[in-house]
Amino acid sequence: MDLAHVPLKYAGLAPWEIWLSEAQERMVVAVAPHQLDALATMSQHHGVEMSDLGSFTGDAQLVVRHAGAPVVDLSTAFLHKGRPRRRLQATLPQPERSPTVPDCTDARAALLGLLAHPNIASKAHVVRRYDHEVLGSTVIRPLTGVHNDGPADGVVLAHPTDDDDDGIAIGIGVNPWFGQLDPEYMAWAVVDEAIRNVVVAGGDPSAVALMDNFSWGNPTRATTFGELVVAVRGCCAAALAYRAPFVSGKDSLNNEYLTADGTRHAIPPTLVITAVAPVPRAELAVTPDLKAAGNVLVLLGRTLPEFGGSHLSKVLGDTAARAVPCPDTQSPAIYRGVHEAMRHSLVVSAHDCSEGGVAVALAEMAIGGRLGAEIDPSSIHDDAITALFSESSGRIICEVRPDHLPHFMTALGGSAQCATVIGAVAGTGTDGIPMLRIAGHFDLPVPALVQAFTGAQR
Repeated sequence: MDLAHVPLKYAGLAPWEIWLSEAQERMVVAVAPHQLDALATMSQHHGVEMSDLGSFTGDAQLVVRHAGAPVVDLSTAFLHKGRPRRRLQATLPQPERSPTVPDCTDARAALLGLLAHPNIASKAHVVRRYDHEVLGSTVIRPLTGVHNDGPADGVVLAHPTDDDDDGIAIGIGVNPWFGQLDPEYMAWAVVDEAIRNVVVAGGDPSAVALMDNFSWGNPTRATTFGELVVAVRGCCAAALAYRAPFVSGKDSLNNEYLTADGTRHAIPPTLVITAVAPVPRAELAVTPDLKAAGNVLVLLGRTLPEFGGSHLSKVLGDTAARAVPCPDTQSPAIYRGVHEAMRHSLVVSAHDCSEGGVAVALAEMAIGGRLGAEIDPSSIHDDAITALFSESSGRIICEVRPDHLPHFMTALGGSAQCATVIGAVAGTGTDGIPMLRIAGHFDLPVPALVQAFTGAQR
């Protein structure tokens, strides 16, 4: 390859600086020679700078030049195997996975407390500071609904001048509280959440690409390295299960600090996953806000008493719950079924169940649509607190028209066995106020949910 062909941000860089620079927002791709012109045309169409740097020779030798002068000449055998390898000791974590349900005596107050929690409450004050329209290409925005104040799961972008109507969905998964208790299950959970966020927006689960960002402490510490080892295992297992390749990523290790007393602290084991997926028809992208009274609410996925690292535990100050949500191997099939239903316009709205569980997901859907809902928690789990607030992975709430319900179940295929009708969308009462009704437990007016969620935008 010839470094003279590399586009530079600054003039006068030495060859070694060009070769070793870690400048951001660059990508190297390998293409067949006969496809080079097509790639150049595509790059020009999208306004992406492209340079032809060199070619593969097949002689097992890496040769780098700058304007014809030799800079590097190494055998690939040395490049791949010649450097000394570090050997690190890992002490693998032994997580507690026995289920425990927090003692919650007031589910109504718990829901309001969850909606006000910083991780769940409205991020409008942040969203409004940035250009989320992205050159007019945003189809689903971070805030949705009749008043544009309900949270979206994933965002969808589509270029307004393209000949086709395809879009792209982008979603995020992260939960460091899971990482403190069970890094392996945390990794699977955040991969699942990122994928789920693009699926509920209309993304195709069979074409998801992933990016990882590991933020960790000092890996030379055996316990910290052990947490990293099992987290890598977890995200690899999830990627294989969902058939979603990692196409990029980064790590930020040695994230530690000293307190005034000289004690060293590491950040919690944290893995951020970004998922992207094509949306075959961007105009059919789905938002989470409730759409019409009388529609059926269907929960997909299993609900278990998994409260380790949950937001309910944080709101209640409970430290006994240790079981982080375990992987659900049925989730990939469920997501494919949901996408099939969306392709046939059988899903009116959809929302993932994550922070705060089903109760928070329903509240957010009600906030977005300014409509009520009536659900029976016993249809979800025998224990009401588990039904309402568990953060089990792999769950989606879909709003479906009653006359479309049989077709929706058919579209799910074998995953229909994982679907449960939990209630229905409700309109306003005689006083004009929509209510969230949890049968046998509490009623909450939607304006109270809005107030807790927005906190007058804090």
